[in-house]
Amino acid sequence: MKMTDHLRIAINSTAYYLLSYLFVFIFHQVATIIAAGFFEFHVEVDYSRIIFMISRYEWDFDSVKIIFSAGPVAVLILSIVMIVFAYRYNEYVGSLKLFFLWGFVHCISIVLGSAYAGALLGEGFGHVLLWMYMADTAKLIISLISLFLLAATGYSVARMFLLSANIYYKLLSVENRLSFVIAQVILPFILGSFCILALRLPLNLYEIIRILTPLIVVLMVLLSSFGYSVFYFDENPRTIKINGSLVAIALIVYSLYRIALLSPIYI
Repeated sequence: MKMTDHLRIAINSTAYYLLSYLFVFIFHQVATIIAAGFFEFHVEVDYSRIIFMISRYEWDFDSVKIIFSAGPVAVLILSIVMIVFAYRYNEYVGSLKLFFLWGFVHCISIVLGSAYAGALLGEGFGHVLLWMYMADTAKLIISLISLFLLAATGYSVARMFLLSANIYYKLLSVENRLSFVIAQVILPFILGSFCILALRLPLNLYEIIRILTPLIVVLMVLLSSFGYSVFYFDENPRTIKINGSLVAIALIVYSLYRIALLSPIYI
């Protein structure tokens, strides 16, 4: 496979990586804002975070539990939808399945990243654990279980990422498998994470960890890919090219998100 083909595949996959992240992240934020509305808490929202416009004395266990768990729970439900669509259309040649596949990865990364980063740092979902007066040993167990489940997720979706080679190839051989995984999975994670970090700066350590959590999944996809043999698809001709419309949509959505939330919105 030519280097230019690698680049085209990586660009297309990165566009889906960014679009799916923004969709999942906005879904997470909306769920959190709705939960805050149940307690009549006013919030300030910008491109990076939600600030609750209340004093520390207005918090109680119910509000902490519901507000800081609403986002992860909503995203967990969304992950089911994402993986169902990704699995349903996995054997189709169209590239839209990558939106759902990357969306599933982002959903699981946000849920489990919130769990282990929150347990370690006491931020975000970690506030729920703090209000439960959970022991440090229990927090460590939650972190380890979360990391294990992230690795298991990578193992479970490895075959689906390999099958996505049918977008570009008639077959995925042993010889070009590694180069394809790098182009379709590894490079999009690196490029996409850089773009997301740049979009949401400044960030605290908790959010940085959540953004980089897919690293565990993509590494497991890479390692698991060596255990498969040749994938045969069909004989229909393919061309490897950049999806200009997709890239344009990703750039527009990326820019509009930052511009629209550059000034905080009060709700």
